[in-house]
Amino acid sequence: MITVSYLISFLVAIIILLFMITYGEGYSINQILLAVVIVIGNGGYFALSVSEDLYHAILCTQLTYTIGLFAPMILFVNITEIYKIRMPSWLLCCMYAVQFALFLCTATIGKTDAWYSSVEYNRMGDIVYLSKEYGPFHTVYMITLYLYFLLLVICSAGIIKGKRKVSAQDATAIFFLEFFTIAVYVAERLVGFRIELFPFVIVFCEILLLIPITKLNTYSLSGNNELIRKRLEDEGYIFFDRRLRFMGGNQKAFEFFPELSEWALEKKIPGSGGRFNTYLRQPLYRYLEEQNEDLSIGSFTMKDIRLSYRIGTIRNRSGITQGYIIELDEGRYLSDRSECRS
Repeated sequence: MITVSYLISFLVAIIILLFMITYGEGYSINQILLAVVIVIGNGGYFALSVSEDLYHAILCTQLTYTIGLFAPMILFVNITEIYKIRMPSWLLCCMYAVQFALFLCTATIGKTDAWYSSVEYNRMGDIVYLSKEYGPFHTVYMITLYLYFLLLVICSAGIIKGKRKVSAQDATAIFFLEFFTIAVYVAERLVGFRIELFPFVIVFCEILLLIPITKLNTYSLSGNNELIRKRLEDEGYIFFDRRLRFMGGNQKAFEFFPELSEWALEKKIPGSGGRFNTYLRQPLYRYLEEQNEDLSIGSFTMKDIRLSYRIGTIRNRSGITQGYIIELDEGRYLSDRSECRS
């Protein structure tokens, strides 16, 4: 019976991942990663339930740790995205690095005392479990696990202020969902169940968390691919790197400025000739020299076509300038400064 339960949980996790990949629009990389981690971990629990010896049980156990090591951290990152709490790129990188290092330590199970100081295979009916004594790196793992649990509660409770993108109703649901997940995990450890409940709980959590996430993606520009596609068809975009080398443009920009098709990628703007040099070269240079936002917006008439332009800066997550973009629109003014983040 327990094997069937783990199988059902595994299949549900796979269905959720397939839905997010094939039918869902606008899901972030961290949302997809959470689904992937849950699939791998649930697959490990199912495989553990049908294992026949210690060697295969250890391999399966290593897979199950993908949930414990990565799910709380990635869930925390997703919550910061929902609550619009900005996290530095270096911190995110360090978080992933620590969890990957701990995951590599699980490869020592059965070989050294680093993760488990001792481990034995047990079967009681259709229940398979390992009797083990924990090593020092498992203690580090537990510290990181409870740390992310604490951070989840702090973020969802609004202690860390952000520009929340969800309704009060969804925020309350997310908070109690996290509280329920943490409570089940802690109770499971205190009571010492031989049946792992966490894989079922994390899939349940994932299903309910998809509701506010899907709503956010549906009613946002970043998650609405049709709106983005239409905007890309109606407006022109020309890209330059921070050394002002041409990096490409979309089809509409090539229609406005046919000479772009002859420009070499990753080369400087040609010195003379063409519509770009006539209408946009000087505004671009003035914007770069004076860094005056008033100079980023303008318009001109070109062969009975009224074009508005907006010059913006492309920045990465850390705010470092990566290049520049010129947005072009026919027939109306662009009123806001453009700043793109990659």
